[in-house]
Amino acid sequence: MLPFHIFIKKGNPRLYQLDDGRFQIIEKGNLEPFMSGYGYVLVERGLADFLEQLNAERVSFKDAIVWDRASNTEYTTYRQILINQHFSHDQIQDLNVDGIRMLMMGNEYPFASPLLKQELENSRFSYLKFSEGLNGFAG
Repeated sequence: MLPFHIFIKKGNPRLYQLDDGRFQIIEKGNLEPFMSGYGYVLVERGLADFLEQLNAERVSFKDAIVWDRASNTEYTTYRQILINQHFSHDQIQDLNVDGIRMLMMGNEYPFASPLLKQELENSRFSYLKFSEGLNGFAG
């Protein structure tokens, strides 16, 4: 079995984590309830609470602030998901995806185990999209 890449169809802004821990918007886009990029996965509080209750292995959460420098606005409705199971694209066939797990490929792309994908699909978070294995990545 393969894990599923988690994404959202809409384009979200690129963010950069500042030394003070905030995430600065560096490329415009709409703030979305699920945002991922190099070194971060940020989600709206409702989704974070749902995921936290599932007790995924090697996953933790912390409050996050998204800062729009242009308007000097801080958005405090996000939590950062810290995923501590990493893999590279050439390891995808050999991963343990039993149970409820989140994984990170290349410190940039969040993945879900099949069981976590099923839990999310059956939840109120229907905006999340999934692609199996590396199907959503250009070769």
